[in-house]
Amino acid sequence: MKALKIIGILAVVGVLAGVGLYLYVEYKPQKNAATAKADVTITAADLAKEYAASEKAADAKYLNKNIQVTGIVSEMDKNQDGGVMVMLDSGDPMSGIQCAMQDKNVTVTKGQSITVKGFCSGYNLGVALTGCVIK
Repeated sequence: MKALKIIGILAVVGVLAGVGLYLYVEYKPQKNAATAKADVTITAADLAKEYAASEKAADAKYLNKNIQVTGIVSEMDKNQDGGVMVMLDSGDPMSGIQCAMQDKNVTVTKGQSITVKGFCSGYNLGVALTGCVIK
């Protein structure tokens, strides 16, 4: 009987901890690249080179940081959520800088030189930046 009571208490504590974690993740304040100071300023080519040299070292330096990147627009498209994706040319045809823009109405043209600020979320067939704004 005592064991059932302990198991019941642990179950309730586990459920409460799970609900608390869910609420924290769901409602935590979102970072805003536009208002936050850039931690790093770099060119698209240099950022891509650092990731090509060592993804682990580049992640240690840039992951989850607000970075300001300057480069040439190689393409603009919509992602699966209807958001705007801007690709910056890195000089390497196999990878680029993928900028998920915060504003769904942003327009740029291929060949245009732009500077974006966004949060680095690592490497996935190119360096990925999220919450990007044009500076």
